[in-house]
Amino acid sequence: MAGANEGDTGAVTSVSATEFRRVRRWSAAALTATGLVSLVSATTLPLRDRVSALRSVFPLAVPEVATVLVALSGLALILLSRGVRRGQRLAWSISTVLLSTVAVLHLVKGGDVEEGVVAAVAAAYLFHNRAAFCAAGDYPSRIKGLFTAVGGAVVAVMAGTTAVEMRYRHDHVPFNRALRVCTERLVGIQTDRLGVRAPGFDRFVSPGLTAVGVGLGIYAMWLLFRPVVLSHRPHPGDYTRARAIVRRHGHDTLAYFALRDDKRWFFSGNSVVAFAVIGGVCLVSPDPVGPPEERDATWAAFHRFADEHGWPVAVMAAGAEWLPIYEKAGMRSLYVGCEAVVDCTTFSLDGGEFKGLRQAVNRVARNGYEMKYYDPARVGPDLRASLRRVMAQNRRGDAERGFSMTLGRIFDPDDKGLLLAVAYGPDGEPAAFCHYVPAPGIDGYSLDLMRRTDGPHPNGLIDFVVVSTIREMARRGMRGLGLNFATLRAVLAGEKGDGMGQRLERWLLRRLSDSMQIESLWRYNAKFGPEWIPRYAVYDGPEHMLPAALAVARAESFFELPLIGRFLMPPADDPRPEAVAAEPTTSPPPRTPLP
Repeated sequence: MAGANEGDTGAVTSVSATEFRRVRRWSAAALTATGLVSLVSATTLPLRDRVSALRSVFPLAVPEVATVLVALSGLALILLSRGVRRGQRLAWSISTVLLSTVAVLHLVKGGDVEEGVVAAVAAAYLFHNRAAFCAAGDYPSRIKGLFTAVGGAVVAVMAGTTAVEMRYRHDHVPFNRALRVCTERLVGIQTDRLGVRAPGFDRFVSPGLTAVGVGLGIYAMWLLFRPVVLSHRPHPGDYTRARAIVRRHGHDTLAYFALRDDKRWFFSGNSVVAFAVIGGVCLVSPDPVGPPEERDATWAAFHRFADEHGWPVAVMAAGAEWLPIYEKAGMRSLYVGCEAVVDCTTFSLDGGEFKGLRQAVNRVARNGYEMKYYDPARVGPDLRASLRRVMAQNRRGDAERGFSMTLGRIFDPDDKGLLLAVAYGPDGEPAAFCHYVPAPGIDGYSLDLMRRTDGPHPNGLIDFVVVSTIREMARRGMRGLGLNFATLRAVLAGEKGDGMGQRLERWLLRRLSDSMQIESLWRYNAKFGPEWIPRYAVYDGPEHMLPAALAVARAESFFELPLIGRFLMPPADDPRPEAVAAEPTTSPPPRTPLP
């Protein structure tokens, strides 16, 4: 897909793109409203005087068929609103024709002038704003949808016809008439009846055929207007190009995570945007990487690229400096928490504030534990095997998942300049380790993995690893160490105010902390005295907030979410990591991705 490799700077401006998204939102709302009006109109009795006037022009069967078609069209308009909201050209074309047809059908079915005017106005609005609808759909899904609809319809009609012929073979129901009636029932038309020769047909078979027809229609339309589905295989050379850009311009603490293997890359100038399409939502994380002077142009080009494919966009773990650019593109932001960054040059365990941490670190050291530091790309096979065994005790399978704040791999020879801090027990075997990626913006590293074995280690083992790493970085003349992400930290800390709404938020977060370790992770980070870097979730519009949240939950593998987490569980043949239990008092839970 060439568009993913280079931004088209000669396309629509960001201002008109924002207007196009507004037009799509209003058009989808108009389709939904017209569909609901049509459904209500089809299920209510028409005015008697208007019906009498129609019967002087049309036979009774014509308004009856028109009523059924209005009901089906209303349902279709509601389904089409999804594709129209995504800006798909095919959805726009069908919607415009269908609205014009519905306007006429309302007049034929019962002289419903008011409903016809509503449909005609909606059709005129869509036609006037036709330039806003240029997104492509997913071609393989369209083919699958058409084959499913046609094949399912043929099977259903033939099955119904065969059932009629076998059940009423002694009543001499002609085959061609049984075929016609079953076809009509599939789309809900009831004008032609088999009568006394087949008394049970309309009571039992007819409702089933109509239900099958509606189900096939919904499934087919869902596939017809599915957004473009990208394969996980990037273009040749994209990874090398993205790595070079991250090396030159990746100053943010999360920039290195743009190189995860399950992400695709969009290039514009000297910048790159890392993204993945999950559930039809384009998830971006981290913020685009590149020269600051290219930020506006890069995001405008990428947002156009997403629009052309019918993807709503959501940004995970966005930094505050990018919010004005996202807001200029018509997006909305939501504070989701803070990242903890420790200043290694000023960090000290002196004083009463750090008494508990100091005691934990000294206790582990007295028990004979020691630290060693490695370049993970150069460690030998024996140490690799030992550390993989440590990882296997804390999760299922071999894959590390997290999307926004984990790299998803370890010991890759292409990952140069990373840091591996390993704690060895008194027996000389690895007991715990932390894996860090480069973060030039803070002149240091950012935490990727935090793992320990399940052995009977003294309390504070992970504290010992983190504090020792901070001291090692200070010895090397480095400044910053990025630690865990604390979900909604400012809310828990009372920094967002003390009104009724804020108190309710804090109460809810503390209740959720029983199963999601929200408050405990914040307090664990706080004991290192870090600077808190706020992070935000950004999304295209209010109607995309829920789909974006579900896509984020899938990307971050939030199986442990109360109530809904069980519905996000992957198949048994797609193992994903489990959360690592915190140590009894001072050791942290694993690094938690964004909600």
